[in-house]
Amino acid sequence: MARLGSRTYLASTGPSETGTTEIENRRRSLPTWLDGLVLLAIAGGMTALTWRGWADPFVDFGRESYVPWRLSEGARLYTDIAWFNGPLSQHLNAVWFRILGPGMTTLYLANALVLGAMVVLLRGLIDEIAGRGAALLAAVLFLLVFAFGQYVGIANYNWVAPYAHELTHGVALAVASVAALSKWRRDRDPQLLALGGFLLGLCFLTKVETFLAGAVGSAVLLTPLVRASEGRARATWAVAFFAPILGSLLGVGLLPTLGAWPSVLAGEVAELPFYRAGMGLDEPRLRMEETGAWAVIWAIGLVIPVSAAWLARETRSRVALPLTVAVSLVVLLGAGDRIPWMESLRPLQLFVFLVVLALGAARLRGRGPDGAPIESDAGRHAVQTALALGLLSLVLLLKMLLNVRSGHYGFALAAPAAAFSVAALWRWLPAVVDRAGMRGDVVRGAVLALLSLFCFAHVRTTSSWMERKTEMVGAGSDAFRSDLRGAFVQLAVDHVREAGYRSVAVLPEGVMINYLARVPNPTPYLNFMPPEEILFGDAAWEAAFRAAPPDAIVIVPKDTAEFGRGALGIGYGTRLTEWIGSEYVPLTSLRIDGVNFEIRLLVRRSRPT
Repeated sequence: MARLGSRTYLASTGPSETGTTEIENRRRSLPTWLDGLVLLAIAGGMTALTWRGWADPFVDFGRESYVPWRLSEGARLYTDIAWFNGPLSQHLNAVWFRILGPGMTTLYLANALVLGAMVVLLRGLIDEIAGRGAALLAAVLFLLVFAFGQYVGIANYNWVAPYAHELTHGVALAVASVAALSKWRRDRDPQLLALGGFLLGLCFLTKVETFLAGAVGSAVLLTPLVRASEGRARATWAVAFFAPILGSLLGVGLLPTLGAWPSVLAGEVAELPFYRAGMGLDEPRLRMEETGAWAVIWAIGLVIPVSAAWLARETRSRVALPLTVAVSLVVLLGAGDRIPWMESLRPLQLFVFLVVLALGAARLRGRGPDGAPIESDAGRHAVQTALALGLLSLVLLLKMLLNVRSGHYGFALAAPAAAFSVAALWRWLPAVVDRAGMRGDVVRGAVLALLSLFCFAHVRTTSSWMERKTEMVGAGSDAFRSDLRGAFVQLAVDHVREAGYRSVAVLPEGVMINYLARVPNPTPYLNFMPPEEILFGDAAWEAAFRAAPPDAIVIVPKDTAEFGRGALGIGYGTRLTEWIGSEYVPLTSLRIDGVNFEIRLLVRRSRPT
């Protein structure tokens, strides 16, 4: 075993003492604050690159801003606002709005705290199981690829302006519960046990997939509680876990506390083509072939440096050889666009599964990830923590089962798995190579090259999307950068303000217009898309509009073909659109010369004065 700062990790004890071990010794000799400085510099650089380009003008983040604004004004979630996730995130953001004032900047700051916590959590867990070098690399990867990135036309798939705060909050809480329980197993402090239970209870109030991931990871670390002598500890954890859930039951009721569980169990939303495609179940055979092809590519990418490590087993060069391998890979793979790196995470779930399987088998045989016998409780603890993080990562990846990616949902769902993979590639694989009498540092050089190319490609893609954000939308704390779609949102916001409407509904989506104009939708419903029709119903939409008709209706062009239901009023939502057609008349259209896009505005036939 070896000590790294305050962390204990599994050290390489293979024959290649002059390679990997000396590099680790040099790294340990550096002050730990340098790692923090590096991460702050990277976070600052990515913030500057993506500055105020995090939110999308039409999709999702308008809802994520509108709901806490309405709650901070006294509206009630699930009553005045129809909601479909757990109650935690929106109420928390409403508290931020009450403290700092409503504004997207307030959400950015609050989310920056969550992002920072995620960096600390991932770095701490990877340090625990694989050492300081792997921990730093995992944190760098998270910041460069997952925290700020944009890889599709829609923004919101980042940790600063997420499409659903329940996802980022839930992932962070799941990882935090595992981190707390990992410390509990090491220190046996009952407060850490209670903290782990409390964090998982909070996670239950976010999203189903994040809670399941946290529950599986926590279960791995809670195995000592099955002993008959641990009755008090079991009670401590259970009370802490159920405390936030009971508080929610008393505060908002049963159905709000259950959040998305009823709809998930019903399964109808998940059957929409959009969500099936997100999981890769739209064309499973094709997706499996793509996953298999990328698995072969990654296997070749690792076999080559392992072969080089074998050929160089007698070489005494300590720095030149790993550096040569790394530079060669960068030159070979980095020229032009030979590798479609945006698709390269396809087999991530396979890799994590195999590593977890290997860890489990090694644990049963009393060995560590490098195959060396475990001779202390700290070593067994590190393997157990690694298993917990690996299983947590696998459960999160289930939502992208055959379509794992770094963009879209992957910005949150794939982040823990990517950090776990860094531990395996940077620490455990080179350690196994060392024990076989080869050069683990050569493998580490290749891994560094591959990770560098992977990160560079993602940063370059993000930069390309940011260059398209030439429009400023909103003002003051609500200002953000957007592509040309933002100009239409601003036109609509200006019209709503100038016309003095007291209430507006935007169909089928675009509640960002309500939020920026600070004009509410008088109905509980925010989006009018196929998933929302399944959750709430066309009849409920119509009844809500009859009960509280808005002064104006804004119609935004939206292609809903990806949901397989056709357009609003044709494939779904016909009762609502028929009623609107009988009660509202066209007023004007908002256009920009030379752009094939328009927003239509309707007003009531007998608008009250």
